[in-house]
Amino acid sequence: MQASSSRGFLISCLVVLILDLTLLTNGQQPQQPPANQQNAVCSNRFEAAMAPECFESFGVNFTGIIFIITGNRTGGIPAQYTYTSYIEFVCSSAIQDKVVPCILQNMQKYNTSAQCTNEDKMGVLGRGAQLLGIMDGMCGKSCEQEATQSLIQCYAAINVNPDPILNPNASIIEDKYSIAGLNESELSNFCNNREKLFSCLGPLSNTCPSLLTRLSTIGIDLQAMEKATGVSCTDKDKYLKGLTCFKTPNNGITQCDQQTTTNMRSSVLGRYQTGTIPPSKYMGELCKVKLTQMDCELSAFQKSCDAALVELRTIIECTMLPKFCKENAPYQSVYNGICGKVSTPAPISTIRPTQPPGGPGAVANRTPSPMSGLGGAASVTVSMVLLVAAAVIGSLVQ
Repeated sequence: MQASSSRGFLISCLVVLILDLTLLTNGQQPQQPPANQQNAVCSNRFEAAMAPECFESFGVNFTGIIFIITGNRTGGIPAQYTYTSYIEFVCSSAIQDKVVPCILQNMQKYNTSAQCTNEDKMGVLGRGAQLLGIMDGMCGKSCEQEATQSLIQCYAAINVNPDPILNPNASIIEDKYSIAGLNESELSNFCNNREKLFSCLGPLSNTCPSLLTRLSTIGIDLQAMEKATGVSCTDKDKYLKGLTCFKTPNNGITQCDQQTTTNMRSSVLGRYQTGTIPPSKYMGELCKVKLTQMDCELSAFQKSCDAALVELRTIIECTMLPKFCKENAPYQSVYNGICGKVSTPAPISTIRPTQPPGGPGAVANRTPSPMSGLGGAASVTVSMVLLVAAAVIGSLVQ
């Protein structure tokens, strides 16, 4: 499959999935395979294969999945499980790493088959996307929607745009040096309100740790970000000079961008299209992409920017890295090779506010979301993970 068609397929898959989930959370019926059964051969085969190939073969009783999908109306939880323990079993990394790639690989098989009409292929995508979305929603945490709103309101309270960490184009390979601001005015406002921002964000680690796990896939670790922006705000003049130099065209950076694009595309397609990267391995792949990018870019900047500016960028980039990328053995040697040359800041002791009304991390005077349980989880977890993937692929198309 050529690069353009691969990207197009993935975008289609993600868009269909998000649309199907929107319909599901609104109580509507998702997209169905073609009405003409002669044009639905692949859709029907795909659907028939799901239970035996992607669930039963891995020890997952599909009647339990049906029970959850239908809102407890059809099927049943296997006798050896309670409802909660069955969810925990299905959502374990050991099972997810088998089931999710199996679904994706079956979708890919029919998408590349000359025996399937385009209409039928879209039927396969609709069925597969719906199933993946339900799985993701089943395993997501309902706290993520309210936690995301809390995060947005923390930024709004200090009049800072949360786009650097929440916009649809955010990814782990996006520039993290400039997260404190793109100019003197933005930097000044951020630094003046920085303590207030992180005092507001801090409780999220207790109220909804799963959101922080999601954010790490786009290279955001709130505690690391607090430390990194502390460095940015300590030497504003040097930070601003760095912004200017790092934006200057550089042949070396162009080559780094091409390499990073290739690496990121491979990782995203492996996770969301071909199923060659199991869910639990995806963050590790992203760490490798980011560390390779940092190594390449910092070397390129050394040839065009003042050494003091490159040192500052190295400190900020190394500090901003998600904890997973710093502490896991497979990446430590690369991390140490890049970041061992500079001194990164120790954890910052920030005074956190006392518990607000509604519990830690709650935002006062906010109307609770009407969505809860599976619906709320599905709407947030899938949109956060898959919109990020779609945005990354979309940026590669441009």
